[in-house]
Parts: sequence; C-alpha cells; structure tokens
Amino acid sequence: MSTTVQTSSGAPPAKARKSPRRGTRSMLWWRLALVAEVLVFLGLWQLVVAQFEWIRPTMLPPPTEIASALGELVTDDGFFDALLYSLQNLAVGLALAIVVGIVLGLAMGWFRILQFTVAPLMWGLYATPTVALAPLIILGFGLGDTSKIVLVFIMSVFPIMLNTMEGVQTVPDSLVRAARVFGANGTALGRKVVLPATFPFLLVGLQRGVALAFIGEILGEFLGGAGGIGHMLEMATFDFRMADALAIVVVMVLVINAALIVLALLRRRFTPWHDTSVAKI
Repeated sequence: MSTTVQTSSGAPPAKARKSPRRGTRSMLWWRLALVAEVLVFLGLWQLVVAQFEWIRPTMLPPPTEIASALGELVTDDGFFDALLYSLQNLAVGLALAIVVGIVLGLAMGWFRILQFTVAPLMWGLYATPTVALAPLIILGFGLGDTSKIVLVFIMSVFPIMLNTMEGVQTVPDSLVRAARVFGANGTALGRKVVLPATFPFLLVGLQRGVALAFIGEILGEFLGGAGGIGHMLEMATFDFRMADALAIVVVMVLVINAALIVLALLRRRFTPWHDTSVAKI
C-alpha cells in the first residue's frame, strides 16, 4: 500500500492581471452608462416641463428651449468678447496663484519652522469663506479688472500651495539622503528629487485651483462689474430670461470641465505611477 503526500510551497497564488483591453472596455461601458443617464435625465426634464407642465417653463425652461438659447448665444459677438474678458482675468490671477502657491508650498513643506508657524495660518485662511470677503475686495479694489484678479488669486492659491506642501512632506527621507550621498544638494536636490516627487500633488492642487479660480471670476463679475460672462448671467437673471441664464451656465460648465480634463490628461501623462493615489487626496 502506498500513500501519496502532497506538498505545498506555501506561496500564495498569483493574481490574474487585468487585461488592458478589458479595462478599456469596462471604462467605455461606464462612459456609455453616464451618457445614457444624462439623456434619460434630459428626457424626463423635457416631459415634466414641456409635456405635463408640472413646472412652469418661465421658472425652469425645458432643455430644447435652453439649447435654442445656447445656439443664439454662441452666434452673438458680444458673448465671445465677454468670455475672452473672463478668461484673461482668470489667466492673470491663476498665473500669480501658481507662482506664489508653488514657492510658498515648497518652503512650508521643506522648512519645519514654517510648518508650525505659517502653515496653520494658511489653513485658517483657506477655511475662510471667500464669498464673505468678496464684497470687501470689490470695495477695496474697485469694479475693474483688479478686484476680479484678486478674487481669482485668493480662491486658487491655497489649494495649489497646500497640496504642494503636502507633496514635499511625503518625499521619503531615505530618498533625500541617497540623493545627498550622490552629491545632490541645494537647488540640485530640489530640482531632481523634491520637485518630481511633488509634481503629482501640484497637479491635483492645480485642478482644484482652476475650478475655484473660475468661481472667483464669476463671483466678482456677478457682484460688481460691467464685463464677462458672469455679468451676462447677472443681466439675464435680472431680466428673468431663464433660458439665456441657463445657457450661460452650460457654457461655464463646459469651459471649466474642458480645463479639468486637460489637467487630468496631463497628470496621467506625466505621473501615471501616482495617478490613483493622488486623486483620493
């Protein structure tokens, strides 16, 4: 009589790697589901307002009326002048926020004394509702471009700064020591070690900063000013042209989402190894 003894190496079974084609197909299905969801929502909206008239069209126009107003809006030369005005203020304020946010974020993340003295103040200012400060900023800087640029700067600088600081703090000490062993010190250490490790966090902060910057620009135009799409929205609302107002809102959503998509593609292109973890911060 013989017995058979089975031995096990104790190694866990290897997980099957997910096929790239399967992942792409799954992502496609999710996007198709999102498109279907939006179409169903618009169809129900059209039925509720235009067909059953459960909501008055003067209060909430149906999607077809908004689409018609959107078509008239994009053929108006004044609309593109207003959009260009808003984007110019947005670009200036955001550029200042990027420079200041990166410099201060790197400094607060690297120097421990700044982490205990300056960083808590920055977090406190970030938590301050900018909407409450907007009237004071407009009173202080006037109704011109300066007040809008200041609002854009204040709204966007803190996410960029604080995310950059968090990125510097996550750089492993072992990596810094290894770089110093190979002679990297000062600017070389920052350029070759700290900045590449911080870059994913910076891009996430920039995504948040861009979204908040656009809100700041529209807020400044809505509260005081005679230019920009925020002012156009204000005039349409005051004249009770709800279809035109919602058409302007659609343009705003498209513009800001286009910018966010570009930044997301840049993040996946330049920091693919860090994309998943950074997106959860």
